[in-house]
Amino acid sequence: MSRNVPVFVCLMLAALSAGQMKAHAQPPACIPAGLAQLSEEDRAIALETIAPRNIGKFALDLIPCLEDPDPEVRDGFAYESLSKLMRAGRLKPDMLQAMKASLLSNLAAADEDPKGFRGPFAALVLAEVARTDRISPWMTEAERSELIASAHAYLGGLTDYRGFDETEGWRHGVAHTADLLMQLSLNPALTRPQAEAILAAVALQVAPSTHAYVFGESGRLAAPVVYLSRRDMFSEEEWTGWLLGLWPADDPLRQNVYGSVAALMKRHNLNAFANEIYVASAASAGETPGSLEGPALALMSELP
Repeated sequence: MSRNVPVFVCLMLAALSAGQMKAHAQPPACIPAGLAQLSEEDRAIALETIAPRNIGKFALDLIPCLEDPDPEVRDGFAYESLSKLMRAGRLKPDMLQAMKASLLSNLAAADEDPKGFRGPFAALVLAEVARTDRISPWMTEAERSELIASAHAYLGGLTDYRGFDETEGWRHGVAHTADLLMQLSLNPALTRPQAEAILAAVALQVAPSTHAYVFGESGRLAAPVVYLSRRDMFSEEEWTGWLLGLWPADDPLRQNVYGSVAALMKRHNLNAFANEIYVASAASAGETPGSLEGPALALMSELP
């Protein structure tokens, strides 16, 4: 097949040859007509048939789909396709570099998307990009630090706590960014300064006083912390100090917790976070070098 044939035509032909094209009334606006008409089974076939010379452009072309209001396109098609391509090792480092640059740009401009999908899904796909580097290193230390700094900046400005909507699907900015930090926390090349930067980013959204987490955010935020504890980079005393520092004693919200909605939300979120850490640490007791059981209990006992 000529290299001038558009990628979506290759995909369409692959699906037609399988005899399993799934029809839809209207294709999504973010991608060429017909591309999203493939069933899940056909998509898997199609992704395997994209020629190596086309795969990078195809991946980049999917990035705008991460903002599509249709969850089947945004999550079920664009994200799933990109994840499958990366986990199959089909994207070379130069392709991953281009994707990373585009996604970081989207993360920095998350506020420009009033629908609220741009930031969360840029972070989610960046988590998959970071995973590729964890499995087979291709980033520099500076690039990993840039990812952490970008996650920190996004979390620091995040005020959209929408999680799941039965019509619009997921946004989940906090949890998706926590996934990015988790992949970085697992990277064997991680340095202690980078680990400290991850903890600083997590701390930004562990316990907001304007929203009570109900979509599993606390568990996702706890994951990079638990994995860092297994790196044996920090002492138990350091972990206790970090956890207790999440709600300092001089915070005015501590003065009348049960008479303030903001304080109750903060307490709820911190308690959920401490519980997630305690359970995860207790489940792996004796198997890993670091334990957060004691520090997590210290935090729970200090909550007003």
